[in-house]
Amino acid sequence: MESRAGELIPEESVGVAPEIVEKALEQATGKLIDEIMKVRGLISDVRRAIESRADLLRIGRASEPEQLCYLSVDSGFTAPSVELVGGYLGIIIVATVLYGSRCGRSSVDSKLYAKLWFNEDLTEGVAKYYERLTARRLLEEKSKGRLSFDVLLLDGEIVPRGFASRTAGGEDVLSRTVEVTGEVLRLADKTDTAVVGVLKRSYSRDIVNILGFHKLRLSDKAVLSLVLSPGEYLVAGNHIDIYNELLRLREKPGVNRRWLETRIRWYESLVNNMPEGYAVKLAFYRAHRTIYPTSTKIEYVTSDSLDEDELISSLMHVSAGSGIPAPIDYADVFSAVTRELRQTAYQKLLAEVAKRASGESRDILSLLSLMNPEKLMHIIG
Repeated sequence: MESRAGELIPEESVGVAPEIVEKALEQATGKLIDEIMKVRGLISDVRRAIESRADLLRIGRASEPEQLCYLSVDSGFTAPSVELVGGYLGIIIVATVLYGSRCGRSSVDSKLYAKLWFNEDLTEGVAKYYERLTARRLLEEKSKGRLSFDVLLLDGEIVPRGFASRTAGGEDVLSRTVEVTGEVLRLADKTDTAVVGVLKRSYSRDIVNILGFHKLRLSDKAVLSLVLSPGEYLVAGNHIDIYNELLRLREKPGVNRRWLETRIRWYESLVNNMPEGYAVKLAFYRAHRTIYPTSTKIEYVTSDSLDEDELISSLMHVSAGSGIPAPIDYADVFSAVTRELRQTAYQKLLAEVAKRASGESRDILSLLSLMNPEKLMHIIG
């Protein structure tokens, strides 16, 4: 930039100065440290409270792991979908990984789905539906003797909840996913297969509130990361147990009523979606040799061949590094929807429509224009 006198004036730097970032983070850092110190001061109290609730909670220590074969199923999808003038283009990849010393061989497989919705983006719900369809197909293969594995691993919950939009289309996807999940659990029972859902992102505060620590604002996952030692796990009952405990909290003082009623409604939906005849249990574990000292939350159904101690101990054994079972980490990598894939799918859609619509393609292609080109070009361009 040049001044009127012809002198050069340095241009102002673009971006945010480091000292501004540091100042902005001071409050957040202090808030987090204060809460962690509060929990640290209560670790022994939390542990005693857990031990006093032997009817619901149990701390165990990992035993020698079983040598197992794991089959993991995970999906990746566009979030958000590619927003077009005429609707939503959703791209879904479902990946499966066969992993473990008892598998005989390791394998990876993936399948791609492309869907177009006119009025609502149902990609997340449909991705879960395709995960369940894939799990059902693989269990059917096992029942016919064409495939062998001991544990079915799902990335996320076993019992579907929380993804369907409050529309007819969203509810329909949810109901179909619930139905297929029931078939998955029945096939797993028939084929002597344990089923585990790995919940990577969990901010629930059910256990800390059930134990009476209502003023703690950290999640169960965060608190148990401090309470459990490496190699320990906490079995926390099943979903119906937790739901009943939350109902009892209505009679307790000191509970955040807004949080409690919201959580009870959420659990009512979960319990209503539970396949009849199956109790899905919850647990947290801290694996050895992880990069970060955090606990992992799972929900599971055991098999005739594996009780919960054997199952959790074996999961911990294959969870070094991230704390997440390795087969799930691998499936997550292979199900990633990349920018290049988005671009290819979008360009193929344009080409296919132009080829099949012939003389009317100009009007149709206008409906396939990007809704917000400036926002989306960096995603698919």
